[in-house]
Amino acid sequence: MGKDPFIWNAHEYYFQTKTADWYWAVGIIGVSLATISIIYGNVLFALLVLVSTIALSVFASKEPAFVRFEINKSGIIIGKTLFPFGTLDSFWVEDNKHLGHASQLFIKSKKVMVPIIAIPLEGMNPEDIRDFLLDHLFETPHSEPLGQKILEYFGF
Repeated sequence: MGKDPFIWNAHEYYFQTKTADWYWAVGIIGVSLATISIIYGNVLFALLVLVSTIALSVFASKEPAFVRFEINKSGIIIGKTLFPFGTLDSFWVEDNKHLGHASQLFIKSKKVMVPIIAIPLEGMNPEDIRDFLLDHLFETPHSEPLGQKILEYFGF
């Protein structure tokens, strides 16, 4: 594909449909933690737990939006945010086609708050993207962050 920019749309995150049992479990855990907090005299923490439980349930039921991704000579654009190559350390393309999943691009950032960026490569050729990025970044093996793996395990 040469030096042309790569542009595609993909889901913001992998969505898993939750059953009623999942919502019941989250509710029971949230109410239990709030009750224990009240028993120990920490009403403020109990309120925080209840608000967090409600927010978690609402967020978990929301379907992901489509996000525009672009890789060009200036950097990587996710939605409306540009990550110039100067702010990025390295990349890794994980080809998951043999597993029946979309391939992923992992970008290691120099920013502390966004250490590893995971980008789904839905409908894109991982080799073309790898060849393009080799001109701009180092290729270093990265894996999916542990926090993201845990969230996916619990259905997020």
